[in-house]
Amino acid sequence: MATNPPIDIPGTAGIFEVPKKITVLRLRWLVVIICSYLLITSQGTWLAPTSVHAFIFVYILSNIALYWVEETLFDSSYFYSPLVIFDTIFVTASLVISGQVETDFYLVYFLIVILCTIWQDFRGLVVVAVLATLLYGFFLFRTTHQIVDPSIYLRIPFLFVISLFYGYFAQVVRVEKALKEKAEQEAQDMAMIQTLSQSLPSSLDYRQILETLGDKINHVVHADKFYIFTVDDAAHSSRGLLFGDEKAEEFSGKDVDLREYPTVQECLLKRSPVIQHNVHPKQLFPGEPAGSENLVSPLFPTSIGVPITFRGEMHGVILLGFDQEDRLLSSREIEFCQIVAFATAIALSNAKKYEELQAEARRRQIIAEQLADANRLKSEYLASTSHELRTPIATIMGYGHLLGDGACGPLTQEQKKVMGRLMENARGLLAIVDALLDYSKIERGEAALLVKRDDVRPLLDQLQRELAPLENRKPFKVKYEVEEGVPIIQTDWAKLKSVLLNILSNAIKFTDQGEVRLSVVNAVNGNVSFVVSDSGIGIPKDLIPLIFDKFRQLDGSPARSYEGTGLGLTISKNLAELIGGKIEVESEVGKGSTFKVTIPVSTN
Repeated sequence: MATNPPIDIPGTAGIFEVPKKITVLRLRWLVVIICSYLLITSQGTWLAPTSVHAFIFVYILSNIALYWVEETLFDSSYFYSPLVIFDTIFVTASLVISGQVETDFYLVYFLIVILCTIWQDFRGLVVVAVLATLLYGFFLFRTTHQIVDPSIYLRIPFLFVISLFYGYFAQVVRVEKALKEKAEQEAQDMAMIQTLSQSLPSSLDYRQILETLGDKINHVVHADKFYIFTVDDAAHSSRGLLFGDEKAEEFSGKDVDLREYPTVQECLLKRSPVIQHNVHPKQLFPGEPAGSENLVSPLFPTSIGVPITFRGEMHGVILLGFDQEDRLLSSREIEFCQIVAFATAIALSNAKKYEELQAEARRRQIIAEQLADANRLKSEYLASTSHELRTPIATIMGYGHLLGDGACGPLTQEQKKVMGRLMENARGLLAIVDALLDYSKIERGEAALLVKRDDVRPLLDQLQRELAPLENRKPFKVKYEVEEGVPIIQTDWAKLKSVLLNILSNAIKFTDQGEVRLSVVNAVNGNVSFVVSDSGIGIPKDLIPLIFDKFRQLDGSPARSYEGTGLGLTISKNLAELIGGKIEVESEVGKGSTFKVTIPVSTN
């Protein structure tokens, strides 16, 4: 539906935009000129010329005197009401003295009507319209002694009606102008709020957030004192930043006692805006001496505290103090403060969470560094301890070989059996020490590559010899197969042997019946795969990703059936990756496992 265009009274927009004092003076000069012209040029004047001139001179002086009147008085009804009544009487007297009551000069009254519209007082306009109508009608009837055109008497209601209509339309223009200004102001406020809503939450710095808030809110509210308190509900403490004061840096971030700030304390308790009147500045700002030059009076006529809350969490309070005695906060200002406080609360909440995340990141970084140091010390300790253990174990094994060979005399069958167990356990202990040494070297990054070209069969012979003692406990032998066409391989054979030795040892250890097989086959992309398959106990599918974790064993109970440190597969995985390979596992509980070690034919 189409809307009617706003009513536009010619000349009123310009009148309302010019200062009242200047407009009043200009219109009154126009009244002076017209009335002076009537009095001086009219032939029907019944006063002496001297009296007429004196009459005009008095009105001129009244207008000149207005130049020394303060602008603020023109807004007071106690000033402009007597003034327009005086002007109405002067115009009526000018018409009567000049004998021009019956002429069209009665339209001068409309200048008085315009004066009333300048003061934007419709009630005053009605009073002037009634007064002008009564005075004009009285003198019109009194001065008319002969038969005249009856239409002349229509001027009496015409003057009144036109005055009311003009005043009404002027009032409409003024209201529309006020509504337009209000809409523009609200649009500016919304634009500022939108800017704040976009800029504040995007900032993660406390000081930047509070400084932005101080600038924006003072732009609208214009407070004489401006504080922002950020509070910690858990610690019941606060930090305050002062803006708009020369000593802002002195008070920035100063810890304060909330008991010294009753307005802030009440605002925190109520979680709603708190307005107080005649509050001593010492209560609002304890850091400010009572007799400070910055204070206009010993009391603040008005102070307001606005809570900064978001999702039930209290972040602080905006505290404003005003020096003006007649300063009253409008609902728009209070609402603006609340909206800005809400945007600030979101920003402070984000900043607080960011600080917590930063603190947590720093804490985790410290823990990570401590763990790295502990891991380094552990690796060094393992390496040192392993080296220290290896020497006596080697000595024990050396003497064991001598005793077994009869260097100290022949051994009985029972002694040979005991010596065999001794050597077997010594080899197991040596394997554990070697595993710890390998693991510590890998962790310290000291596992260097020694690459050479060779055939796979010498490697299989070494594996067969070293696994023989473990095979003797089982009712089967490991089967070795090499696919036709497997090429010469360039790799670190010692590390590859360690990988396969660990996997084959586990396969033998966890297989009681059936077989263990090592197959060397060609793989895609110029690789070779060493496939170790067994018919042992198998691995649950959910545990397969965990078997390469260090110190991880499928049976971790104290009464476990199988020996081991839990480092074998961890070392194998790291060594395989070191020579450019990888290990893949397939297994089914009760049916066995298959480990496939794939390495490149040529390792750099």
